Amino acid sequence: MNQAYHVDSTSTPRELEVLELSGECGIRNVVEIAAAFEQRLGGDLRIDARGLASADVAVLQLLVSASKSAAATGHDMSIDVEPGGVLQLAVDRAGLAPMFRDILRSSAA
Repeated sequence: MNQAYHVDSTSTPRELEVLELSGECGIRNVVEIAAAFEQRLGGDLRIDARGLASADVAVLQLLVSASKSAAATGHDMSIDVEPGGVLQLAVDRAGLAPMFRDILRSSAA
């Protein structure tokens, strides 16, 4: 199956799961992305979203839900973004910046 998005995962010794989201992520593939998140419950999660080409509100909703699920189980979640990149712009346009304030990590110094 040809997919317009990519999800890749690695794990570190400290139970930190790293999930890479790249390509086009949206309503058409949010179920598969949710399944990737669900498989990684139970530890801290870092999402690398610097490779996203597009993201819609379905992905934003999923990220908010994943953040709340991580917090509810005593784990941390962070999202690596490019300043002014796709995910940062989607968050700003949707008016969700307050919900993402503590989890977005800009790759700029």
